[in-house]
Amino acid sequence: MARQFLVLDDHPFVHTALGQMLADLEPGGRITLTHRLEQALSSLRQNPAPDLILADLHLPDANGTEVLTRLRQQRPEAPIAVFSAHADAPTILRCLEAGAIGYIPKTHSSDAVINALRLITSGCPYVPPEVLSLHANSLSRLEAHLARPADPRHLGLTDRQIDVLRLILRGLPNKLICRQLRLAEGTVKVHVSAVLRALGVRNRTQAVIAASRIGLDVPDQGA
Repeated sequence: MARQFLVLDDHPFVHTALGQMLADLEPGGRITLTHRLEQALSSLRQNPAPDLILADLHLPDANGTEVLTRLRQQRPEAPIAVFSAHADAPTILRCLEAGAIGYIPKTHSSDAVINALRLITSGCPYVPPEVLSLHANSLSRLEAHLARPADPRHLGLTDRQIDVLRLILRGLPNKLICRQLRLAEGTVKVHVSAVLRALGVRNRTQAVIAASRIGLDVPDQGA
């Protein structure tokens, strides 16, 4: 059965963009677009719980974690992810503590948003890696919210890209990855770029931090 999604945002452009991303992620899925909290609550009362609620924090009739609180009161079984223009650590932490399973900044690229949605819809939490790398000291409480191991396949990585990710996490440079996997250097560069893009990061250091923080489970070969 195709999954159902509820989008809560008062900007038409966001409706169009998220609607298209969710349609690409879940062909045939049902996507309900709402502009106000009361409209979303009415939809939740009249329909089965969606597989995911994507909500902005600043709406014409509600702001901040009140949005999450009221959505959870109406449908506590429905997972909620925040899609917001704000990406500061304290706001993200408050949302996670209010029950959100993910936080996607609107400043993310389309590819990064799709990868985040893919992870969240698989049941794994998502927090922007760049926030984690910049604010690691102030986000120690996030560890409790990011405890569930995540399958790297949920990021859209191929088996070979997972092999490359495994070696990146071990600290191997491209030349050693080439030898280990018996691949051409150009091929390895393509796979490394795909891994960084899937994690929403720009370099290997950020990739290691992101993989650790979101709890990626990358088993050894043959495990």
